[in-house]
Amino acid sequence: MKLFSALASCVLAATLTSTSVAADDSQLQSAPASLVAELTQMCVEWAQDDEVATDALRQYVLQCVNEELSASGYVAVTEVDI
Repeated sequence: MKLFSALASCVLAATLTSTSVAADDSQLQSAPASLVAELTQMCVEWAQDDEVATDALRQYVLQCVNEELSASGYVAVTEVDI
């Protein structure tokens, strides 16, 4: 019976955690276009400093922009205009 109780507690905790994460994601807002453009430019400059290959540039910048947006509490974008 203790095993069942422990399993039930784990399931309940996991459910509550996933519900709170989902609630947090739904509260994220889209970043203003001007911020995305500014981050894109910054990430392009970083890519140049890191000597990123041309064929990897778009992915590098997209990941960079999304990391910065996430750190600021915004939802990720699916593409960047380089």
